[in-house]
Amino acid sequence: MKSCHRWLSRFINQSTRLVPSSCGKHKNFSTERKLNVAVIGGGRIGQVHMETLSFHTPLAKPVMIVDFIEKVAKSTAEKFGVEKYSTDFKDVLKDPNIEAVWICSPSSQHSEQIKALASAGKHIFCEKPLAITLKEAEEVISAVEKAKVKMMLAFQRRFDPNFARAKQCIQSGAVGDVYAVHLISRDPAPPPMDYIKNSGGLHNDMAIHDFDIARFMTGSECEEITAYGACRVDPKIASEGNDIDTAITLLKFKNGAFCTVDNCRQSPSGYDQRVEVFGSKGLVRFGNNFPNNVFIEDAQSVRRSDLPFNFFMDRYTEAYRNETKQFVQCVLENKEPPTSGRDGTAAMAMAIAAKKSLLEKRAVKLSEITP
Repeated sequence: MKSCHRWLSRFINQSTRLVPSSCGKHKNFSTERKLNVAVIGGGRIGQVHMETLSFHTPLAKPVMIVDFIEKVAKSTAEKFGVEKYSTDFKDVLKDPNIEAVWICSPSSQHSEQIKALASAGKHIFCEKPLAITLKEAEEVISAVEKAKVKMMLAFQRRFDPNFARAKQCIQSGAVGDVYAVHLISRDPAPPPMDYIKNSGGLHNDMAIHDFDIARFMTGSECEEITAYGACRVDPKIASEGNDIDTAITLLKFKNGAFCTVDNCRQSPSGYDQRVEVFGSKGLVRFGNNFPNNVFIEDAQSVRRSDLPFNFFMDRYTEAYRNETKQFVQCVLENKEPPTSGRDGTAAMAMAIAAKKSLLEKRAVKLSEITP
């Protein structure tokens, strides 16, 4: 396990390198210069990436922010000292100085924007999903491959030090053959009803991150899914949102590993993210992150002084920064990004299979899910 500690130190200093890199066909750039970037979408996640690019990524230089609400675009540009702002993403296409673009816009706009950016020769960092349907996602990937630009899909959990260390321990052989993975992913509170109505369902909106991590941890592709779910937190999620809020999903992988994914829209103790990977030689596991390591000890009990982080952006602050730094490095050094559009379509197919299993009350093979 000592190798895990040595590797974590390198991870923090050099960013995540879990997937072997290979050279593409673009010109190699010196890392002495800065990458000119733009961000499309000034909402919550756009603000996170803009802050990282502006203050935590020395090799990146934000030169434009785009948001369809002019007030948001202007205020974001002023906040981060960005020279240009716009309400039309096509202005990014026209600017020859912009080399890479972060897509943080609404999901329904991703497909159009990726295709246009690829055609214009811009490298692309995209928040999930690539598109609304598998067919659209395949079209997006084809457009990117044809344009020979780099595209990275934002599965930020892979870049969190806990997930990254666990993965390295598995790769080092410390766990042996992976038998079973258990993933717990629970939010502190349900999202607004308007969000639920347009989310595509719990498996598509929430569990899709766990599906990606299941592939990441097992190193294999899923071949069969069985999903169970119910509405236990708020009956309106069922009656108005036509969705569930609590689910257990069983995944069967081609290498023989199993994975259980435990999701709930509400966790009274806060954001609940736990992982256990069990194998032939042992197991690796980690629990929740806390704001501090202070405990209270008295005559009644021994307990933590504070609850876990209550918001995913607090829990994954370092992960968001690591993934952004990694993509900038990949573009500047002409290396392939560690997460791709293919990772996105694999997780999307698993979400579709899970929903199909839930509705049809049966195990669903991934071979049944086609674009």
